[in-house]
Amino acid sequence: MSKIQVTLDATKLRSLVAKRTYKNKDNADVEVQEVKFELIAVKEPKTIYTGNGYRIDKTHFASVIQTKEQREAKAETIFIGDGFTTVWENTTAPAEAHTAVPIPQEEHDDLPF
Repeated sequence: MSKIQVTLDATKLRSLVAKRTYKNKDNADVEVQEVKFELIAVKEPKTIYTGNGYRIDKTHFASVIQTKEQREAKAETIFIGDGFTTVWENTTAPAEAHTAVPIPQEEHDDLPF
């Protein structure tokens, strides 16, 4: 399993906060503030750091979601952060083949217990 750590620029996020209201299951109005963005995989991951048995690769970037009109007008993408994946490298020697331990056979006596 791998995990992606995302770092976002807070100064850019403040301008992207949107408020939304909905009714919960108790029919009460709930207002939330949220930021929507896209996390996109890069074409060529780039190694940022190499440590003892692991490396950190830049594998994603975060950007503001564009509307259809903005995409058609080829508007500039607003980058708000990066995604990094930690890759653990196998530094141990391969495990030796384990021999099977024989299982002792049960003795069946004519005893009822």
